[in-house]
Amino acid sequence: MSLFTTFLIQNGLPEYAITWLFMLPIAITIVVISRQIIGIKGFGIAIPLLIGLAYTATGIQAGIIIFLAALGFGLIVRWSLRNTRLLYLPKIALILTGVTVGTLFLTPFLPYREGLQFPQAVFAFLILILSVEQFASLLIERGVRKTAGMALETLLISSAIFFVVTWPWLQTAVLTWPLFVLIAIVLINLGLGKWTGLRFSEYIRFKDIIFKFK
Repeated sequence: MSLFTTFLIQNGLPEYAITWLFMLPIAITIVVISRQIIGIKGFGIAIPLLIGLAYTATGIQAGIIIFLAALGFGLIVRWSLRNTRLLYLPKIALILTGVTVGTLFLTPFLPYREGLQFPQAVFAFLILILSVEQFASLLIERGVRKTAGMALETLLISSAIFFVVTWPWLQTAVLTWPLFVLIAIVLINLGLGKWTGLRFSEYIRFKDIIFKFK
């Protein structure tokens, strides 16, 4: 364990808190790579990040089920309000209320519920439920098809974040070599900031045009 980590522990910061605080920049970098290099956007930067971290308290299986169920409940409530002329914020409040009630009814029947870690799982539930606000907003702006695609992208990014931040070797690395990890993250993001090439998704999307001129 590094001197810096030891110093933090001796001054009252628990080891698990240090681990997760160092994991945050790594998780953010994963989101940036997915957007800049791969072309997977999802629900912005914060939502996939928070969902991925929420999975650590629910388990990946239960977390994905809760996330998909919350989106499903949100879609049902929005559909039921389709003929009502309501302002945006009250409509979102009703959607989130419906999602909350639906999730509460789902929880006793949830597979893999033995993996839920209370009280941390309560905050994970809140994150997964509140992510529906972005989903509902995009439904209104872009329609079901595009929003469903972005929800799938969010699921992929958040799952990748979960597997990376729960990787035992990486958790040990951030405690043993925290400065090296931070320097690596800074260098990676500086490189990403200079990225001018096409994203992988754009190569796939425009492959006919790209390879036509090669």
